[in-house]
This record gives sequence, C-alpha cells and structure tokens, in this order.
Amino acid sequence: MASHKRARHSRDQHHGCNTHPQHDSANTLPRLSPQDMQTGLVALLDRFVADQTTAGADKDVLHHAHELRRLLCARTDTTSSHAKRALDEKRPDTTPKPAMPEYMERKLAVAKDLPPLPPIAEPHLHEAVFTHRSAICDPSIPGAVRGPDLSLDYERLELLGDAYLELIASRALYNRFPHVDVPELCAWRERLVENATLAKFSDAYGFPDRLKHRAVWDKNSKSYQKVVADMVEAYVAALVLADPENGFTTAEAWLTELWAPQLLGFREKILVNPQARIELDRLVVGRGVKLLAKEERPMTYDSNSIQCYYIGIYLTGWGYEDEWLGSGEGQNKAQAAVAAAADALKRDSPVLRDAIRQKTELSAVRLREREEKARAEQGAEQQAATDVEEASKMKEKHDTKKRKNEAETPSPEEKKKHKKEKKEKKRKASADHDSC
Repeated sequence: MASHKRARHSRDQHHGCNTHPQHDSANTLPRLSPQDMQTGLVALLDRFVADQTTAGADKDVLHHAHELRRLLCARTDTTSSHAKRALDEKRPDTTPKPAMPEYMERKLAVAKDLPPLPPIAEPHLHEAVFTHRSAICDPSIPGAVRGPDLSLDYERLELLGDAYLELIASRALYNRFPHVDVPELCAWRERLVENATLAKFSDAYGFPDRLKHRAVWDKNSKSYQKVVADMVEAYVAALVLADPENGFTTAEAWLTELWAPQLLGFREKILVNPQARIELDRLVVGRGVKLLAKEERPMTYDSNSIQCYYIGIYLTGWGYEDEWLGSGEGQNKAQAAVAAAADALKRDSPVLRDAIRQKTELSAVRLREREEKARAEQGAEQQAATDVEEASKMKEKHDTKKRKNEAETPSPEEKKKHKKEKKEKKRKASADHDSC
C-alpha cells in the first residue's frame, strides 16, 4: 500500500498535477503564439468549410467563414509574410507574370455580368445535366447499348426543360408587353429560347467544360451548338425537379434576369400614321387609277430575328405608269404597305402632287356637273309640280262648274213632276175658264 502511494505521488509530481482547487485548470494549457493561433484558426475554418459544403448548407455561414479566412490570411504580421517581404527585397522575381489568355478574359468579362447560377439540390440530377450519352455508351463501339440507368444523361432533362423555357419565356413576354401583337410576341419568344442565345449562356457559365463525353465534335457545327444549348434546358429541368415547391420560381427568376437585357431591347414597331394607306387612296385613287404595293426585295430578319418586309407604293393612272411614290418596312406586308404610304405622303413628290391636282380638278368638274344636274333636276321637278298644280286647279274649276250645272239642271223626276204640275195648272185654268 505504501509503495502504491509513493508511485501515485511520483506520477503526480511528474505530470505537474496540483490538487489545490483554488488554481484555475486553464492555466495548465500551453500558450500559443499569434502565428500558431492564426494558422490553427485557418486550419479549423478550412475543416469547417469542407464539412459544411453540402446541398443544404447555410450560405450565409459559409460566406462569413470564407470571409474570416480571407481576412486572417491577409494579415501581414506573420512570420511567413515577413519572410516573403525579405525574399522579395533580396531575391526579387524578375520573370513577368503570364498574361491571361484572351479567350479567358472574354469568358470572365461575360460571366461577370451574369446572375449567380442557382444550385441544383439533388446531386444525381446535377450530374445528369453534365453527362452526355457518349459517356455511358461509347458511340465508336458497334452495337453498344446504354447502361440500365436511363436518367444519367441530359437528354431526358432537356425534353422537360425545353417546355419550361417556353413557358417561362411566354410569361415574361405576356406580362411585360400587353400591347404587342401575338405574332410579334411569338417572334420575340423564339429569340429568347433559340439555340444561339442558350449557347451563349452555356459558354458563359462554363457548361461545355464540365460536360462528360467521349464524342468528337466540330465546335463550329450546329450539332455541337445544340448540345451546348441543351445543357441549359437540362439545367432548368433539374432545378425544377430537385425542388418541387420552389424550383420553378427559382428557374423563372434566374432566366428572367438572364433575359433582361434582351427584354429591354425589344421594341414593338410603331406606325407613325396607321391610316396612311387610306389617306393616300383618298387623295389619288379614282376611276382607272390604281396604287399597287409591290415587294421591292426579299424578306429578311432583323437583329431580333423578326421578319422584315420591304414594300414600295407605285402609281398607275393620271398619265403615269408604275410610278414609284415611296417605300416602307414592316413585320408583315400590310404593315410595310402602310409604312410605304406614310413615306409617300412625307416625300410629297411632284408626281404625287400632280396626281392630287388632277384628281382635285376632276373632282371639281364632276362636282359642278353634279350641281348643275341637280339644279336641272330640281327645276324640272318644280315645273312638273307647277304643271300638276295648274292641272289640279283647272280640274277643280271644271268640277265646280259641272257641279253647278248639275245643280241648276232638274233631274228627270223633277222634270216629270214639274210637267205634271204645269199640266195640272193648265187643266185647272181651263176648268176655271169653262165655269165662267
């Protein structure tokens, strides 16, 4: 027992243990130099960042951890920093720094203005976006078939992402351009989702560099550009599938921010005088006079891939044959014809003025003729009315005289009665005479 106590006492003395409770146990920890403290903190931050970099990590926490590490590493009072300054003074580096390749500068310049790429929460979907079928099935091996997992390449995701892109582009245009015609909106939507636009975004985010494949492409070919563009469509589908609740909203916000410069550049074509064609017809067109709208050159596409027609207005009549008056452009032939008529009115060429003068003079002559004819017709009508009135008066006078004559002439009954009365008077007078 005594030997056991002596051994325990020797161990306590060897480890410097102090059994007095009034002493703080923290005083027994070794003191670290500032350099060791900084190195340890940097190592701990690296370990923390590595452990926390997962799909559901708190972005704010990771950001502050990175920022704290950067600030610690930027301190210049460390031994290594002093040694680095001494090295630069004693052994300066005389080799010029390598210049960044031009293509890399262009990529960085484009990527600088792009919105942050939203992360895909599901790792297997993220992997599928950047996997080409050739990575699963070697196209150089005849009869080779794909593996059992059919969802490992981007093609199925691209099918769904294409539909999401169409929907998101339609919503962006429908909500922001309520007064634009549907054909023009369709053309703008095609511009937003075309392979050329999506390929630019894909290149800017570095998608082609992340693609796993064993295919050989000509990078200037349309087939390669389609592959590059399809990865963006697959990425959109993966965003939605990985987060059923908020994925579509995330994808829509990201794409709308990507398309914002193009959306701001879209301008509907405004006709200065939409009634120009009607006005020009009223000024010039008459019997045997025509205004013909002719296509002056083939249809082209403008910078926004919108159709552009070129129409000219030509006059035939008033002594002219197929005489040009003006030209215009439009998204369709009708708009271009209206623009050409507006151009003709604006130019006010001598031919147009002469045609207007001739029509004005002819219209004045015809107006006088119509007025004279109207006056003649009015006079004839008045004479006819006078004749009818006089005939009516004469008829009325004749009828009055006839009625008077009829009133004065006794009827046969009255004549018979009067004759009878006269005979009776004569008989009575004869009887009176005989009695006398």
